[in-house]
Amino acid sequence: MSHINTRPLVDVSEDLLMMHTREIAKWIRLSGSEDEAKSLEYVKKTLNEYGYDVREYHFESFVGYPEAGEVTVLGAGGKKFTGSVPALSTSSRPRGITARLLYVGKGDNYKKIDVKGKVALIDGLSNPRLAKLAEDHGAVGQIFVNDDHVHEGIISVIWGTPTPETAPLLHKTPCMNITASEGEYLVRLLKKRPVKVKLKTKAWRGWKKIPVVTAELKGKEGDFVLFSGHIDSWYHGAMDNGTANATMLEVARVMASHRELLRRGLRLAFWSGHSHGRYAGSAWYADNFWEDLYEHCVAHVNVDSVGGKGATILSEGYVMSETKNFVSSIVEKVSGQKLVGRRFSRAGDQSFWGLGIPAMLMSLSEQPPSGSKTASFVFSPHSGGLGWWWHTREDTVDKIDPAFLVRDAKIYTLIISELCSSPLLPFDYSATVSEMEQRLTELQTQSRNLFDLTPLIKRAESLKELTAKLNSQTEVLRKGVELWTSTDSAIASANETIKLLGRLLVPINYSKVGPFDQDLAIPIPSIPILDPIKQLPQLKATSDEYRFLQTRLRRESNKVSYAFLQAEKSITRLLKELGA
Repeated sequence: MSHINTRPLVDVSEDLLMMHTREIAKWIRLSGSEDEAKSLEYVKKTLNEYGYDVREYHFESFVGYPEAGEVTVLGAGGKKFTGSVPALSTSSRPRGITARLLYVGKGDNYKKIDVKGKVALIDGLSNPRLAKLAEDHGAVGQIFVNDDHVHEGIISVIWGTPTPETAPLLHKTPCMNITASEGEYLVRLLKKRPVKVKLKTKAWRGWKKIPVVTAELKGKEGDFVLFSGHIDSWYHGAMDNGTANATMLEVARVMASHRELLRRGLRLAFWSGHSHGRYAGSAWYADNFWEDLYEHCVAHVNVDSVGGKGATILSEGYVMSETKNFVSSIVEKVSGQKLVGRRFSRAGDQSFWGLGIPAMLMSLSEQPPSGSKTASFVFSPHSGGLGWWWHTREDTVDKIDPAFLVRDAKIYTLIISELCSSPLLPFDYSATVSEMEQRLTELQTQSRNLFDLTPLIKRAESLKELTAKLNSQTEVLRKGVELWTSTDSAIASANETIKLLGRLLVPINYSKVGPFDQDLAIPIPSIPILDPIKQLPQLKATSDEYRFLQTRLRRESNKVSYAFLQAEKSITRLLKELGA
């Protein structure tokens, strides 16, 4: 970017950040609980003082809370372990279930493992995809082996409140987490003899009224930037998500003091239902404010678990291809580190991909790689995750480094400031099309040319050239703003085209189900609607399944072609209007 206004950074206050964190971390904020409501009262009071239009919504959502988990080794000298039960799991029978225990390692391959009728012992944090996989192969229960600490989590693959189509995916078998030392004991025992266990779990799940609080500061134009983070927590949740909520409040204060800079408005959203309803709050908001978001939201910035002690790694943040260069420029300016960036996983209240809203970040700062089992919740092989205290009762204010919290808050402040004030939206869709072109080429190879993607690859190549021309023209407009030669109408047309490119390309790149539904909480590759193409080589060309899949792929490829075609038309119209 040619110019970044760093003036708002001098206003970021360590004292206020830590004060907000302490106030919010007073409460154990289960979704829909009285303590969560108390923390939101503090948030609302603060934002009202800053001059924001604060609104609160309450709605019924399907959530779950863990209560108790216990596994007993049966037989002479058997031990009993207690552990955590993931949210939205189910309770066992009151007396528990008794079955043989089977160690399945990572739990992702049952081709040579018969887990039917057994309790699966799985390495790692409780994982909804792996739990569902074990359940689908007949496991009657799952025990996940964590690290030195047991970490709370959620076991549903359903994003937000279930629908009639997704409700059958709710977890049906008891599940719990134990520590690494307990898991190692069970593995050693299994090497000596067959082991029977009694698995007993208790969990609550059902309907609960939960809140979403939004706060808005209007800009000169009708569009807005959505800046969000969840308010609910496990235990006191000082890092996850107290520091993020504190960062939101501090960014809100700073932007209110520089409101003259705002071309676009700033809308903050504090979600409930993140930890106990699989992003129920943001999913509800996407459903109920669909038109407003589609018409006016230019970007979604998410903040989660910032400012942790030892969090020196800032290179691994989640970004879309179109947002990577922008976020990287901010991270480097504030911290000196270069953002490598990662493609988004299906996590972190990213409920707006189907609408075509470009997104950036969830967590920002992470621990350095250590190789230790205590490096819980590792996002990337290049980092050590969010700290051993993540999702435990040890996530308290003493785990926060005030200097790192200020650093992270400054990065978010500058991101929000630029998105709200920059005359032109700072997104690079040539990078997006390059990612999609590469993916199409990979899929063509994986299909062994049994489905022809050549027309789409050629169209992607053409679109890549056009987006490069668009980038050149927007750079001319940016320089024109500095020289007072760019017209308001030209800037408005360019922004509308950039926004439309997001509406067209983000859903194709990130969603199977499109703009009116939510994908499951499982990993999603680029252009997921064409991912089944990889199945073709495994099917007989004369089979019904092969021919059915060919029909489906033709229809899905038409969706991609349509998005590319409309993107081409929108850029061509803009370039003609600008005389380029």
